[in-house]
Amino acid sequence: MKLNLHKVTAALFLFTSVTVYAADHLDGPAVSNDPAADLNDVYAFVNPNDPHELILMATVLPLASTQSRFSDVVEYQFHIQNTAGGTPAETISCRFRGKAVICNGPMGTEVAGPVGRVNENDGLRVFTGLRDDPFFFDLAAFQQTVITLAPQFTNPGVDFFEGLNTLAIVIGIDSSLLAEDGASVLQVYAATRRAEKKGRFSPSAQVDRMGRPGINTALIDLLTSTGKKDQYNQAEEISSWAGLFQSEIAGNLAALDTLDGAANALLPPMILASVLVDDRLLIDVSVPECDAYLAVELGVPQCGGRTLTRDVIDDTFGAVVGPGVSDFVGNTSTFLADFPFLGEPN
Repeated sequence: MKLNLHKVTAALFLFTSVTVYAADHLDGPAVSNDPAADLNDVYAFVNPNDPHELILMATVLPLASTQSRFSDVVEYQFHIQNTAGGTPAETISCRFRGKAVICNGPMGTEVAGPVGRVNENDGLRVFTGLRDDPFFFDLAAFQQTVITLAPQFTNPGVDFFEGLNTLAIVIGIDSSLLAEDGASVLQVYAATRRAEKKGRFSPSAQVDRMGRPGINTALIDLLTSTGKKDQYNQAEEISSWAGLFQSEIAGNLAALDTLDGAANALLPPMILASVLVDDRLLIDVSVPECDAYLAVELGVPQCGGRTLTRDVIDDTFGAVVGPGVSDFVGNTSTFLADFPFLGEPN
């Protein structure tokens, strides 16, 4: 997240034995005990091969393997709000039954088929299955940075996530189903909900949510335990987010700003917190070029959202810690040229 305000703290990842914190991995007690409902990362960008298709991705389950499965008592959702006033929010919901998936989208669209294949129908297509984890970051060096309160990165860095897998849900949807009446700017976040009983998703409880990378992971409970991580993940009412979390985010932004020994963030903590507390990716689906995080917010002529190759860690460090701070790690994944774009599993 840059500010060049791109991403504001995709980071705080510590790992001990098998515990991994990435952009949103295992970011609270509840999701740590419910890994199939644990959102890792969310991506949104315009298909580089088709400017009329919006691509949405969510990865779940840290350290996934060939034995990993989506849960048949978890509903995986993308929430999409057109910024045009009065336009109702849309939801794309996916559910699993064994080795099959069914996804429902706007205007009664529905697609179903086997996990591990591309299934499409009515302007909606979906791929679900094991993929290479696209996130890249020098986790061990950042752990030492947190301990010492000074950057401990070396050039070159070591990508902790290289060679790791994740379960992925990749959606392709005709943008016209969402960008109504020429209003093309969308607000997007993902959520998971756990059913009370197998096959019954209403009523159900929200387990996790994520839009911008790393907000809960790095900006809630950073310095002291407030017990707000689960509250953050389970907060469904968007209008409540600022009142519940903005002050907490601002305090932790101020702490991250001084990691390099100086206070030099690009925006004052409370102002930056007021932007980030609305934890939704903004994407303009009328703009095919996508290589700038928070582009819509900053008026940059790009689609915004979040792409697979964007170095959100360096964007974050430059905005929050100070200019020139880097983990010296670049993308280590090999992506596909077309849908579903994510690389084959390792």
